Amino acid sequence: MSSIVFAFGASPETNDHEVRPKVNGIDILQELEAEALGIDPPEFFAQAELERGGQLLIGRCGCGVVGCADVHIEVSLTDGGYLWHLGADREYSFESDQYLASVNVAVAYKGWESIERTAERLVSAIDFTSLAESGYQFEWASARIAKGRITLSFSKAQTQRLFEVGWDAQSPDDAVQQVSRWVANYV
Repeated sequence: MSSIVFAFGASPETNDHEVRPKVNGIDILQELEAEALGIDPPEFFAQAELERGGQLLIGRCGCGVVGCADVHIEVSLTDGGYLWHLGADREYSFESDQYLASVNVAVAYKGWESIERTAERLVSAIDFTSLAESGYQFEWASARIAKGRITLSFSKAQTQRLFEVGWDAQSPDDAVQQVSRWVANYV
């Protein structure tokens, strides 16, 4: 059986971060496509295929755009484990408990987050139900577009709407307070 861990790092070229699967100490993405970047951690771990099987996105083009020269692997569930297919002749088998424990540890790990990324995660967890009742569906939050501003993306009637809310750029809790105040006053 193989063992898996997930390595995190900054991706300055794309103003985000990357997660890279390492199997038995080998960077799988490096082995498959040397120039590829890993997937941004929130996007990587949001993939249901990681635990239920299917085509798992593990890499993106060196330009940083998902959808351009993506690197996928096939994840299969087996009796008591998981199987990663990396092409016709390469497979890695994982014991279920070790695999799921590694995934859970990686999901819980936030040491890679900058203050801005923590603010984005916390703001994304805000209850936007009052805006949804007005037809606005929350899509994402970014504190990396402009210093001291958190940009909120909503869709309404198939159109993207962006809103900016100021925060102190030092405390993720301030971002949550300012956006929560904005939500309360918007409705």
